[in-house]
Amino acid sequence: LWKHYCDYFPIKVIKTAELDNNKNYIFGSHPHGVLSSGIFGGLATNGAKVQEIFKNFMIHCHVLAGNFLFPITREWILSLGGVSSSKESITYLMNKKDGGNVSVIVVGGAAESLYTTKNEIPLVLKCRKGFVKIALQTGAQIVPTFSFGEAHIYNVVSSSHDFFRNLQEKLRHILGFAPVIFLGRGVFQYSMGLLPHRKPIHIVVGKPITVEKTPNPTVEEIESLHAAYVESLTKLYDQYNP
Repeated sequence: LWKHYCDYFPIKVIKTAELDNNKNYIFGSHPHGVLSSGIFGGLATNGAKVQEIFKNFMIHCHVLAGNFLFPITREWILSLGGVSSSKESITYLMNKKDGGNVSVIVVGGAAESLYTTKNEIPLVLKCRKGFVKIALQTGAQIVPTFSFGEAHIYNVVSSSHDFFRNLQEKLRHILGFAPVIFLGRGVFQYSMGLLPHRKPIHIVVGKPITVEKTPNPTVEEIESLHAAYVESLTKLYDQYNP
């Protein structure tokens, strides 16, 4: 099933560096897109053969805690190795002493999907430093990843009207997800529908950034590691952007 899902786009996972399975890693994923379809197919399932690409690693994709409130949805997410995106869940995984665990975090979250346009892929990153702090506290290595093509499998209907944008932001804070208006394709036509467009998604996994365990990191240490992450992500994008 998941192989057919990944072949639909298709989704491809590209590894650029070897990882040590004695260590734990935080994969920062960008961009969020509408539904994070690439990360779901490429890293949450084995449809793109990620278990062969990253052998001896247990990959966990973190999702909003609200997804676990519904019984059927909860079991489905858990069966795919999904866990809550709470600080406690990420810290628990990254503190496992045997290593070989990967936490995939879509750093920009729901807010990012509101800003995507046909010509730009804005990232919500400057103010997102919680994952960096957890990496320092646990000693987990940070790896930037970018899903090229994720932002263009749906057409996001954006509004320049302040009222609608403010309404979307308020609903996002209340509901925990972005109320995005988007269009895909249909089964027999390509102009309108809920199916994603068939466009390739290449998930490029960058080189790990070395992190020394610091149980009580200072603001300066967090800022320094965050700056190094942004620089590494920028280089990754510039190198692999098609």
